[in-house]
Amino acid sequence: MFCGNCGKENTNTATACASCGGKISGGAAQPPPASAAGGAELASIARRLAARVLDTVVIVLTLYIGWLIWSFMVYGRGQSPGKQLVGIYAAPVDDPERRLSWGSMFLREFVLKGLLFSFLGAITAGIVWVLDYLWALWDGSGHRQTLHDKVIQSSVYRVQYPTPTS
Repeated sequence: MFCGNCGKENTNTATACASCGGKISGGAAQPPPASAAGGAELASIARRLAARVLDTVVIVLTLYIGWLIWSFMVYGRGQSPGKQLVGIYAAPVDDPERRLSWGSMFLREFVLKGLLFSFLGAITAGIVWVLDYLWALWDGSGHRQTLHDKVIQSSVYRVQYPTPTS
């Protein structure tokens, strides 16, 4: 169940939110909020796909070297080059305002996606790779997580740019 006040997920038997202490009504599950706590908005599947496509294009055009250098510069912001271009970032699901650290992004992007899932995808004729990305379409957690997101308990959010004041 999701708290109607703060949007945090709780156990199905909870009567009060473990995060904010708000009352959870009647044990009926509430749908996850459209935006996560603190105003962070989950990135759409289309934006995530666009970021993946852009990462692939940059890899091909720069013979992997330019993408790797760019990645090492933006991993500390919770982004890959493609994510930076489409305005999204990876963050823990329990704190979407805190972007993933450089080390967590390296684990997520390079080790999990780049090495493990690509290797498993090659062995399974791409089935693991496709399942990894499609998982977000039917993910029941309310965080649109792929399999590599689930491994490190992250999700992807839109960058919130400040609105100009006049």
